[in-house]
Amino acid sequence: MREARAFHWPLATGWLVGPGIAMIAVTYGLARFAYGLFVPHLRETFDLSPTVLGVIGAGSYAGYCVAIFASMTLTHRVGPRVMAVAAGSMAVAGTAAIAGAPTVWLLAAGVLVAGSGAGLASPPMGEAVAMSVPEKLQDRSNTFINSGTSIGVAISGPAALLAAEQWRLAWAAFAALSLAALLWNALAMPHKPGEDLSAPYPGTNAPILSLDYLLGWRSAALFAAAGGMGFASAAYWNFSRDVVVQAGEMGETGSTLFWTVIGVSALAGAAAGDLARRFGIGGAFSGSILVMAGATALLVAAPGVMSLSYLSAALFGSSYIMLTGVILVWAVAVFAERPAAGIGAAFLMIAAGQVAGSPAAGALAGATSLKTAFMVFAGLAVLTAAIKAQPNAAAANSSGGEPRY
Repeated sequence: MREARAFHWPLATGWLVGPGIAMIAVTYGLARFAYGLFVPHLRETFDLSPTVLGVIGAGSYAGYCVAIFASMTLTHRVGPRVMAVAAGSMAVAGTAAIAGAPTVWLLAAGVLVAGSGAGLASPPMGEAVAMSVPEKLQDRSNTFINSGTSIGVAISGPAALLAAEQWRLAWAAFAALSLAALLWNALAMPHKPGEDLSAPYPGTNAPILSLDYLLGWRSAALFAAAGGMGFASAAYWNFSRDVVVQAGEMGETGSTLFWTVIGVSALAGAAAGDLARRFGIGGAFSGSILVMAGATALLVAAPGVMSLSYLSAALFGSSYIMLTGVILVWAVAVFAERPAAGIGAAFLMIAAGQVAGSPAAGALAGATSLKTAFMVFAGLAVLTAAIKAQPNAAAANSSGGEPRY
């Protein structure tokens, strides 16, 4: 009976998780990943090639990389509330810029700024959970907040359908939702007094954000898995809707529903914490990325078969968010002394993989075909599944004595 009660969230925890989900929904699901949904419209409006579309998509990930490093550095100094407000502000600015962009250069700038908002968001969410949530509820709280991406992706689909050809109206609506999430987080996120960044981590001689602390044998597998997963997912996020529109000849309604299926199915990612506890972090990661590989290959195996396209969307959405949740739990286990730094570093590696993967997918598709590009990226996901998590003391301490690997 005690164990059952342990998983009931106190009201204070729910008040933190709710705005956290909203912030991740707007910064990731809308500001960052909705770009792929609108690629067909952007291609037509600005007359863009797959290579240019891939480079613009990479700009979002590049902005994310810079922002997440800044967030890792600043979260300890200014606290989760300030960083959450900053993340929301970037999401508002980026989505508004995309909505009003008159040229491809301003479109690219808006995509970059929007992606940067997502980079600022993840570390303060992890820090807020570590500060305010009972230890037994932290993995579940983190993965529920992380699943906010799925809500944003699910919202973007109907928004695109309602806006029809007026894609700018959809992005204006995203800006309004981002503003609402910003205000909610300004009220709910905890504020933490400043902290001396030269102080060492507990039990170490390495200062906060020291490379000596972040890099080493205990983090090598984590960062390799995160980077490989990010690279392998880039083709799907940027070009999946283009596949079902061009190769699959799917109409506006069908292709938008396809994107919505990605978001709705991604809600399953909220179970990542429980999955990691049940099967271990290594098992949860390998199984999830193999599912993502299958989803990527399935989409181009028979693009004209609508049922298979929707199945691919469901498998990709659920496996991608599951993977980010597993990596989040993995990072907190490895860097239990400073979760914001661990989450930030791991998500930075995901983004670094996507920065490299987006233009690579675009260039490969331009030189060969979208089918070839997706098959190659599916194979890379299979190779990434071979990475094995390594147990360490931090993981053992965070899970009550048994490494969750």
